[in-house]
This record gives sequence, C-alpha cells and structure tokens, in this order.
Amino acid sequence: MKKEKTEKTKKRRINRFLVILIIVVLSIGVLFLFKPSYARYIYNGIKNYYYESQRFYFNCDKLSDDNAIFQLDNWDGVNSFTVTYNLNSFKNNSVAADSDIAYNIVYNCSSNVTCTISKQQGVIYKTTHQDYFTVNITPNTALSAGDSVTLNVSASSTSPYTKTLTGMVKLNVGVPGITYEIVDKANQPYLDFKITNTLNYYRVVTPFGNYSAGDTLEEEAYNNLSANDKSKCTSALIKLTFNPNVILIDITSDFYDNAYSYDTQLIDNKEYVNEIIFGVDPVTSISVRFYKVEASNNYTYPFVNQSSIINFEVL
Repeated sequence: MKKEKTEKTKKRRINRFLVILIIVVLSIGVLFLFKPSYARYIYNGIKNYYYESQRFYFNCDKLSDDNAIFQLDNWDGVNSFTVTYNLNSFKNNSVAADSDIAYNIVYNCSSNVTCTISKQQGVIYKTTHQDYFTVNITPNTALSAGDSVTLNVSASSTSPYTKTLTGMVKLNVGVPGITYEIVDKANQPYLDFKITNTLNYYRVVTPFGNYSAGDTLEEEAYNNLSANDKSKCTSALIKLTFNPNVILIDITSDFYDNAYSYDTQLIDNKEYVNEIIFGVDPVTSISVRFYKVEASNNYTYPFVNQSSIINFEVL
C-alpha cells in the first residue's frame, strides 16, 4: 500500500510539472506573437496564477502590476500631503497567504517637492496579513494654480517569491489654500464632503462702502466692520454641483440655511437641490453631509475613486 501511494504521489508531481512546463512554453510562444504590452499582460497573468496556486498574495491599494495611477486635482500646493499605502496578503475575506512576505520600497518624486518615507522595507506577517507605509510630500516653495507634482513608488516582495507593484500619484494644484475630500464607505447611508481652507483673509462678495466684489480684507479690517458688512464677506466662495438622483444634500443643517444661493431640478414632480453656493471662513474646515440613494456605493475621493462625484468650484 505504501509503495502504491508513493507512486501515485510521484505521478501527481510529474503531472503538475508537465502542466507548468506546458504553460511556460505556451507563454513564451504568445510573448513572441503579441506586442510587448500584451505580452507583459499575459505573462503577469500566468505568473499571478502560479503565485495563487502557492497561496502567495501580495497586494496594495495604490500599487498594481500595471502601474496604478491616482490623481488629485485640488491640492493647495502649500501644505504637506501624506499618501498612505496599505499592503495586504489576502486573496479574499476567507483566503490569505500562509507565510510572511518581506518587501522593499523604492520611490522618487518631482524636483519641486521633498518626499520622506516612513520606511523602505517591511514585512506582511501571516498573523495579520496587513502592513502599511506613508510618503509625505512637502512643497519646496508655495506652488501656484496649474502646477503639479508626481510621486512614483514601487514595492517588491523579496520572499517567499518576488513580485513588484508600482504606482504614480499626481497632485495638481487647484486654488492655493483650499482642499476638499469625500469621506465615505460602502453600506453607509451618507457621505461627508470635507473642505479645508488655510487662507487667512476675507473677500468681498457683495460690494459695500469703498469695497468692490473680489476685494480682500485682512482680519483686522474685517473685525472693524459692522455685522451687516461682515455678512457681505467670506474667505472663499464655494459652489458645489451634484446629481440628486445619486446623492441628496442635508437641508436640515445650519450650513444649508446660511448658503448664498442654490438651484434645483424636478424629479418626479418634486424639487431637489442640485447646486449650492456658500462661503467658508478663513483657516477653517467644514463638513457638508449628503445622503446616498444607493448606500452600498463608496464615493470616497481621492484614491478610491479617480474623480469626485461632487463638482467643486471656487468662485
């Protein structure tokens, strides 16, 4: 019986080897038939199939086999920006790698910023299946609207197998001093649109006295105004445009009551807000809540989604 079992085991190993050999031979032939990009795609697919057969999973939320690209269009170009890279060794919620995975990190960024990384090597332990590192991007000088910076990162596993994931983060400077993000998660009934304003001055929205629309006032000059004239100023005038078939603004908030104006559209003979204009005070952060029509969707921006579901504009 033992001899028979040993022979069966040998046959299984031989058959497995033959299958892998056939795959390798076929892949080599395919590589010659297709363009380099297609060949690389096919090769990576075969390689990943082999890794999975060995219970080896090496993933990152901002890196991939084919160079993930993430873009943020509303960076203020003044404050530091931190990018967090979350790595894991999961295939899915119930399957994960059965060994520790060691990895190294290489990064570079454009010359107009200085980048610092939290570590350049790490281990995804089989007990947790997760690890992370951060890269902090700091402007060398205050950047202007239209400027951009790039950060390129690659993470390569060194054991038990080698695999390289790459990605690029591009930050485009919008209105200096103003940034926004969407904080959300799947199966949550609402999302929060968060705006941060680091500008330390006021702008005139409605002309009064010797001031015209668009004039700026320092805090001391603003504090000397009457309450009525103060109401005609804000640090930044923001317009949000969105689809009420997808998300609905919270009209019970103080933010909504203090808005300068809003627009609506008819849906099933009912009016729903689809655009709102409001002001933001200097050096402050506000959060605007929206309720999701489909709670299962995740509208997080940036990184989870390449674009924002809410159009943001500084007037």
